[in-house]
Amino acid sequence: MVNKLLPAVRPTDDREVAQRFDFRMAAPFCAKSVSEETRRVYSRVIREFFQFVGQLHPSDITPNHVLLWRDALTHRRRKAATITLKLTVVRSFFEYLRVGGYVHLNPAATKVVPPPPTSDEMKGRALKAKEVRYLLSGPDRSKSEGARDYALLLVLVRLGMRVSEGCSLRSSSMKWSHGRWVLKFKVKGGRERTLPLPQDVRQAIDEYLKLDQKRRATLHSDGAEAYLFQPHTNYRTLEFSKSLSIRMAWNIVQRWASYGGIGKVSPHDLRRTAITKALDQGLSYRQVQMMSGHKDPKTVMRYDHGRENLELNAVNFLQYDDE
Repeated sequence: MVNKLLPAVRPTDDREVAQRFDFRMAAPFCAKSVSEETRRVYSRVIREFFQFVGQLHPSDITPNHVLLWRDALTHRRRKAATITLKLTVVRSFFEYLRVGGYVHLNPAATKVVPPPPTSDEMKGRALKAKEVRYLLSGPDRSKSEGARDYALLLVLVRLGMRVSEGCSLRSSSMKWSHGRWVLKFKVKGGRERTLPLPQDVRQAIDEYLKLDQKRRATLHSDGAEAYLFQPHTNYRTLEFSKSLSIRMAWNIVQRWASYGGIGKVSPHDLRRTAITKALDQGLSYRQVQMMSGHKDPKTVMRYDHGRENLELNAVNFLQYDDE
């Protein structure tokens, strides 16, 4: 019996099928990232691009296709940073295909498809010390959910971690090494980083885990490999042993920022706050880079708004009289 709800499908030969994009080609590329959020972004961008080009086979894609997609995103008033990110994903995917021998050239290479110009101005904000205190004073630390929120906020604003890194922390990430507590975790590209774990941050995490111990044991979401920050409500799937999602972390930050009366704040603003505060205290770019994990020290320099201060300009401190 023919299902009338299904559209009529025109028979195709093997050659025509081979000339269409199949997402299974991209699955290994997307799976390379250790971050679930990165895998999700890669999958979404690649699907979006190939939907735009009519599911053409990668070998049929030309720079003109990528240019048209870039211009379409611009026409839809997508932010320059967003377009640049999408182009980076597509470019990386085609480089992966080129290395694998699926395509001869990368049609999304920067030389043929330049990204839109972006401003050197950093988006977002760095909180003042008073605003950080207002933010951290919000959660009720006598309850497990409030203790979780406080510990997460402290990890972001005290260690300068990316929100994806904070959400991916496990109980085993905390280790005693060389006479001190440290955090070991995976970052972009699968690299492992180690950060010192300050006493106040470790104490906040320990207090949260102690309050949350009964819930974790009941739901079998405890153990050395359990995620540090877990959802306490998940009525959709009733799965509690997973990590706190980035969206939920955003909601937590925004909730307590609003409660503290400090306006709109994102998780990255807390990372920016830690980096900016360290630079304002006179720490070197190298020291701050070790905290932030940026590969390029020039990225750290973009956070140093103080360099624009004319009172701190080196011109004011140059002297030749004492020579």
